[in-house]
Amino acid sequence: MVFDVGETLIDETRIFARWADRFAIPHMAFFGTIGGVIASGGTLTDGFRLLVPGFDLEAESARWLAEEPDGEREHFTERDLYPDVRSAFKTMRAAGLSLVIAGNQPPEAGPALAAMELGVDGIGISDDWGVAKPQPEFFDRTLELAARSRPGLRAEEVLYVGDRVDNDVLPAGRAGMATALLRRGIYGYRHSATPEARGADVVADDLHQLADWITARD
Repeated sequence: MVFDVGETLIDETRIFARWADRFAIPHMAFFGTIGGVIASGGTLTDGFRLLVPGFDLEAESARWLAEEPDGEREHFTERDLYPDVRSAFKTMRAAGLSLVIAGNQPPEAGPALAAMELGVDGIGISDDWGVAKPQPEFFDRTLELAARSRPGLRAEEVLYVGDRVDNDVLPAGRAGMATALLRRGIYGYRHSATPEARGADVVADDLHQLADWITARD
């Protein structure tokens, strides 16, 4: 099993709230606007630029780092781990599954996840790989990572778990993997209601529900 990071393992609520605070935008207005843009077919970046005209993530992140070098900024910590992760992972490992993390994240995410000691067999980070979802090469690297603990592993033996249809379900499916869509986060709720969500092998509300689905199949 391979897990995305944001809104799959990590609750990004506090991260987005800090972005809202940075631009002095009330949280309800910030989250509502972002959600509305995504619901209308726009991207997260489109939402930011509607709220902050001319927004440039790389430039703004650099300014934020210079101003608060020791702050959390747009990064996550143990506090942001969804409460079902550790217990669901324990259930999955007990069922004999190998667990891997692979997602679109900055380099800092790898050490942060490793420090949580989640008992996974590998962690893959897009910025470290130099390739990101939904590019096919990302899923090639993901399979290579997963196969380190399961030599000879085939794509059809992998279940990729994420909160988005466009970045997770569809490209992982094209790579030959089974897919699970989680109904949580700004994208998860919206994408689970789209026709494309039917392309997932399973749609789950949380990781415990996903673990139950897996064990029932066995």
